[in-house]
Amino acid sequence: MRTEQQIEAAAAAAAEKANGGKFADPLFYKPEHRAFWKEVIRTALDTADAASAPKKAPPTPVSKEEVQKFSEHCLYIRSIWVLMMRIWRDSDENERKLMEGIAPLFFADIGQALTEMMITAACRITDAANSGGSRENFTVELIANSFASDPEAYKQLDALHQRMKKLRAKILPARHKLGAHADRDVIRKGQVLGEASFEEWEDFWSALKDFVRIINERTTGKPFEIDAAGVFGDAETLLKALGQSLHFETLLNGSDKAVADACLKLALPSS
Repeated sequence: MRTEQQIEAAAAAAAEKANGGKFADPLFYKPEHRAFWKEVIRTALDTADAASAPKKAPPTPVSKEEVQKFSEHCLYIRSIWVLMMRIWRDSDENERKLMEGIAPLFFADIGQALTEMMITAACRITDAANSGGSRENFTVELIANSFASDPEAYKQLDALHQRMKKLRAKILPARHKLGAHADRDVIRKGQVLGEASFEEWEDFWSALKDFVRIINERTTGKPFEIDAAGVFGDAETLLKALGQSLHFETLLNGSDKAVADACLKLALPSS
């Protein structure tokens, strides 16, 4: 790092040399010219530094195995999202009453935990490719950068990455101050962080779906879908089972003794 005095001295020397070494007659180093000469020196030094700096190695292409692992992780977090939406957002009034009646604290606590998990998961896969030094993060940016030698693919992946970063900007404060840390000031004030609309979340998932599809097509020649077919059915089965259990409890505790005994026999089969 050069000091201002060093740059000033180098500028004066350059002006003297340009003036034929006649510093007593500073034609090129009048007060109004000094800023110009200092800028000349700074530019020359920056150019020399850039030329001598070690060349940054090109990103290492991701392997098929890494693409597979990343894709499977995206499928996992997408599946959790789909499950959440069906149970907590898209459930009807009867289903919500059913959950509240059977285990109100359980469903409220699990819903909160999964919400926090989703914020962390979306931020984690959109973290920078490098955390400093040689430590790399297995993220969207790292994978996109690994396709730098394929300009067409990189352009598509980078555009999708930019779309995902829009949601990240909204939810990152919640991840930093409430998810990864417990910010005292935020907690004391009861601030609500990380609010994003469902439309913004769905655009994030849409971009991630296309991203995963492209990296798979480029590396394996086959698409990969992060929407697992059975997840929505699992949520439906859970809600149906809750309803059936409530009906069972109604019959078990009803006034018809024969029916109650039959239910009890079914629930507690003899060994």
